[in-house]
This record gives sequence, structure tokens and C-alpha cells, in this order.
Amino acid sequence: MTYLKVGDWDVHVNGARQTLRIRRIDEIGRVTGTLIEEPIVGWWSERAHRLTFVLSRDGEDAADDLAFEGYAWDEPNGLGVPRTYHLAGSYETFGGGGGAKDRQTFGWFATLERVGPLRIG
Repeated sequence: MTYLKVGDWDVHVNGARQTLRIRRIDEIGRVTGTLIEEPIVGWWSERAHRLTFVLSRDGEDAADDLAFEGYAWDEPNGLGVPRTYHLAGSYETFGGGGGAKDRQTFGWFATLERVGPLRIG
């Protein structure tokens, strides 16, 4: 089982709220899903707790792609209260990806809440 959780993450990408849907993480760390209803493909490093992925915005011109990198951590919230998982990092824009010649890097972060088992004692 991987530390990164499959599910619908609430993500903030450069100030806009979206959904990062992590659909699958295979046994060697390949990640698939969607962001802003567009496909993503990437890699998960269990050791580093690092997620890297590419958002392919139109599927044809690689200059429109966005390259994301982020790191994961979690916060236990107590008995029966949802556990909160976090991802935070930056993404790079390319030629047509929304950046400018003097600003190509932007920030993002995401959260996912999971209800953990009730532990007594």
C-alpha cells in the first residue's frame, strides 16, 4: 500500500480551486488520473513522498503541457476525526502553457480527508 492516496483531492492551482483525481498508482509508482478534467500521467516516489506528473492540456502540443512536482505529508486529527493528507509544490509552464518569459513557475497545494479507524486506549 502506498502513502499517496487514490481519490478526489481538493487542489488549489495558482489561486483557482479544482479537483485532482488520482485514479491509480501501480506497483512501480506510475500515477494516472485527471486535473481540471484533463489527463495526467506521472510518478510517485514512496521513499521521497514526492509526486511528479504532467498535465497534458490538449494532447497534441507539448508546449501546452504543465509539469507538476509536489511532496506529501499528513496530519492525524484525533479519535474518529478525518485524517488530512496534503500535497504541495510547484508547476512549470512551457511555451503555450500560460507562463511568461520571466515567470514560468507557479505554486499549488492539495488536501484529502480520510476517516481513520476509531482507536480507544
